[in-house]
Amino acid sequence: MKCIPKYPQFSCLKAVRYQKPGIRGVTSSSTCSVHQVPLLPSWDLDVFQVNAYIPAVPFQFPRLSSQLPPACSKWFTHEDDPSSLDLGHVSLNNDPGIHPRSSELNSAFWTEYADTIVPLELTSTKSTSSSPEDETFQRTEAPLGILLAYLSSNASKNPTYTLNQPSSQSIYLAQCSLTALPPSLQQDIPTPDLIARSGPIKGDIYASSLWLGRPPTYTPLHRDPNPNIFIQLAGQKVVRLLPPEVGAAVFADVQARIHHDHDHNTSSSATIRGEDMMSGPEKAVLHAAIWPSESGSNDSTDSPSHTRAPPPYAQLLSRYAQETTLSTGDALFIPKGWWHSVKGIGAGVTASANWWFR
Repeated sequence: MKCIPKYPQFSCLKAVRYQKPGIRGVTSSSTCSVHQVPLLPSWDLDVFQVNAYIPAVPFQFPRLSSQLPPACSKWFTHEDDPSSLDLGHVSLNNDPGIHPRSSELNSAFWTEYADTIVPLELTSTKSTSSSPEDETFQRTEAPLGILLAYLSSNASKNPTYTLNQPSSQSIYLAQCSLTALPPSLQQDIPTPDLIARSGPIKGDIYASSLWLGRPPTYTPLHRDPNPNIFIQLAGQKVVRLLPPEVGAAVFADVQARIHHDHDHNTSSSATIRGEDMMSGPEKAVLHAAIWPSESGSNDSTDSPSHTRAPPPYAQLLSRYAQETTLSTGDALFIPKGWWHSVKGIGAGVTASANWWFR
């Protein structure tokens, strides 16, 4: 792999050890192909430790009825027969055809929780503009009923993710600590047994979060300070991951480009969902770096520099990136330090829960 010549701080990387023999499937796009996250044969603790936790590499867990949180069936209604989620076997192919085509809120279930105060993210864009400069982002604490009303009012819509899609407003429940939820809701999202019990894995839950919204949702490239188990409760999300050294180099290169183009020296944090990541030029450039096939042409000469895709990372992504699409009941292990970006896609609502542990 060649270095990117224009930006010398982006050094050549030796991460061939991350090319595990089992990772052979690829996801193709017009820009690049990336490896599929491999699938564990079971939820067995020893299997998880040997294959994923100790070597610190991403793995997807097989879908099993015994691992489905009650929230999957209690909180949502599914377009297809909910029994399609009740698997009694391991699907090594993880065939997406068994999943509901879309999910919506079970309105009757949520009524009693409308007054619960939760963290919400509000993103607004001028309806006539697709420029990141015209997008505003803010966080607030508000009653859950605001989000429920928004999700219900948009139930008939079927958006498709594009970064530059004009949208008047979106509301997203992001990083809501599970411990801050009413006890009855907490019971519907039990901690996975793998990390709930003592043993070689300490079972020390560092933090946990609930995510609930309607696509398109987006979390920019970032890294977590602890290992992470991520479970999809409803809808779909696609996750793209990079090894620690590779992700750090990409992030640093993107930061250098932004600061060069905008003549300022402030440095954005790699922490999840930092303010600068969620709107404006940094959002656009980070997205273009990791999802180049969805960020417009690199050859455009009449758009601002921050809306054009960065120098081609296609070769780097094809060699080092891994990707998986998670549907209802799917789970993913993200090792400590692995960089990742997450998008909610498809129809219906999307909901996830995750646990950072150590």
